[in-house]
Amino acid sequence: MKNTSILFFSFICIFLTSSCSGLFYQPSNERYSSPEKYQIDYDDIHFTSLDGTKLHGWLLKSAGKGPPKSTVIFFHGNAENITSHYQGLAWMTRKGHDVFIFDYRGYGESEGIPSQEGIYNDAITALERGFQLHEERGSKKLIVYGQSLGGVISLRAVPDFKHKNKIDLLVQDSAFASYKELANQKMKEFWITWPFSPFAYLTFSDEYASKKYIDKISPIPILVIHGDHDQIVPLKFGEEIFALAHEPKWLWKVKNGVHIDAFFYHDQSYRIKFLDLVENKLPKHDS
Repeated sequence: MKNTSILFFSFICIFLTSSCSGLFYQPSNERYSSPEKYQIDYDDIHFTSLDGTKLHGWLLKSAGKGPPKSTVIFFHGNAENITSHYQGLAWMTRKGHDVFIFDYRGYGESEGIPSQEGIYNDAITALERGFQLHEERGSKKLIVYGQSLGGVISLRAVPDFKHKNKIDLLVQDSAFASYKELANQKMKEFWITWPFSPFAYLTFSDEYASKKYIDKISPIPILVIHGDHDQIVPLKFGEEIFALAHEPKWLWKVKNGVHIDAFFYHDQSYRIKFLDLVENKLPKHDS
């Protein structure tokens, strides 16, 4: 019995330490779709992270004449790559907005292996490249949109972005602010790991978590979008971000919403609401 207990405990320890990256990073190099499918004009964007890692992204260009109404820098979630995530905001191009979406290291055509430190470097570089595109295209507003894992990545990077005073809105869609707390939550959901859920606070690192940086984004307006039936990242994580943020801020609880579905369903009401906020209701700031 004693030996069995030791073996079981050893298995759990191995599971915990080997699953750290797998829980948060699930990259793929497969090409799932492309903007041509929806007749969206786009450019391939190649740029280099702070440590020399080569990254790839797409600039989805706004339809119609005149400068874009905004440039949206899109930080996607933890699985697959931009070829599956771009559709989440591609609809905005038809409404006159540019969308710059990129892959973290190890995802899609981006080189390297995902890690918190490495992806932080990627995030800072992507903000700089997105801002450059924003300036080159004469875009009127600058939006940073973090979805799920992209929320914690973007919110951690924004305070260190040298042009953060130019950001008109930071969005946290189905996001969380602590790797430790989400890992603890996910471990509680399975009987085999539930007894060991407190070990999440020892096994996972919050060195690049955004929780302690939320108050450093002020006075950038922040919008939190979260489904009240989100089983991947429960609503309480979005509510925590909102509670810690300074005004101006908004919390949109998506009724019967699941993970990152606000713009796909719900009679497109949240698309209309979001465009109205971005185009008409954001506070003006000195630029």
